Amino acid sequence: MTKINFFGLAACLALCLLSSCKKVYDYIQEHPDAYSPPCRITNFRVVSVAGREANYVFTYNRKGNPISMMDSNRITPAGYDQYFRYDKQERLSDFMLAYAGNFGAVAWHKYFYLRPDYIIDTVMFYDTGDVREPSPIAKNTNQYRISAYTLDNFDRIIKIWSIPNDLPNTPSLQSVIVYDANGNAPLPGAGLSYDKKVNLYRTNKVWQFVYMNYSRNNLVSTDGNYFPRYNDFGLPLNPLNQRWFNYPFNQYNAAPEANADYSCAISKGPVVY
Repeated sequence: MTKINFFGLAACLALCLLSSCKKVYDYIQEHPDAYSPPCRITNFRVVSVAGREANYVFTYNRKGNPISMMDSNRITPAGYDQYFRYDKQERLSDFMLAYAGNFGAVAWHKYFYLRPDYIIDTVMFYDTGDVREPSPIAKNTNQYRISAYTLDNFDRIIKIWSIPNDLPNTPSLQSVIVYDANGNAPLPGAGLSYDKKVNLYRTNKVWQFVYMNYSRNNLVSTDGNYFPRYNDFGLPLNPLNQRWFNYPFNQYNAAPEANADYSCAISKGPVVY
């Protein structure tokens, strides 16, 4: 995945704002491979199956990439803690999920970059190792699955392949994602539409990749019972709980919407869309 200098982009955007040359949102809309305005998500709150609020806290490395997402309630945690590792080129190498409060991986993804536009994902399930230890070997796990992803010129996943575990490991095409003129993937179900704001996953390319969501905008409900709120950078404060096909950040949510907090690198007035 192509890296973008986060602070360089922030500086460019700040300069742009000072000169009143172009709105931040216009820049993002015309560059589907760019990050959102210079913000990163810091907390994400959902309601667990037990009815309590789980507060996931995000931590990042010096490059601005996530290294963990953990429920701050360590007494009665819920959902999954998530961990991320990178290679020397700051490409995502490992993505691990463990039951909150534990270190035994439920799933462990290993990524291999065969070409700039082709990434292999080997995911190992259960008994795959301690998330604090080196990566496990797939053949030593109870079960593993191999997939591959083809990327377009904007580093978006456009094809998903399944690769058999046994030789000759010939990939078979599973799905093709076609983005519309607005840069959004097809709607996943009825009663949904896209807003005209910035998809929260665009705050970091790691989110886009692991959750396979490269759409420019956020999904919203059209039933009239959902009232989205946004920060000054157009990022959603109460993301819709798309429970029938996907939970934001893969965290179960018993409530109709989640709540998100962000930290932004520059201060400014509201964006006029």
